[in-house]
Amino acid sequence: MTKGRLTIALVILVFILGLGIGEQLFIHSTFDEFSSRLNGFIVEEDETYDYDAIVETQKWWEKKVCYLELFLPHVQMNEITITYGELVGAVGAEDHDSAQALLNRLQQTSIAFEEMYGFRIGNII
Repeated sequence: MTKGRLTIALVILVFILGLGIGEQLFIHSTFDEFSSRLNGFIVEEDETYDYDAIVETQKWWEKKVCYLELFLPHVQMNEITITYGELVGAVGAEDHDSAQALLNRLQQTSIAFEEMYGFRIGNII
């Protein structure tokens, strides 16, 4: 192999590695922030949900999901988006039992996605 081909191969390898690291950082930071926002919605039984904060997070999620769909399956991203829409509807209707169930589902789905698509030895093998 000539020096030129070796150099090109190394540049391509570094580029691909950089993209992979960037993807992992973006996925991790997005789901960490999403989980943090969801945790802020949990309320005691005598409190109410902050509808404005929930709608703001929905808008934030809609911006992030456009980029996540570049790396992750659309169907699974749609599941979160649809469930989140149901959460907004439940909170708007003041159906706190349904809202709590949907919030718990979103939290568990978020944790599962981060583990499923994170850089772990189990995901590589």
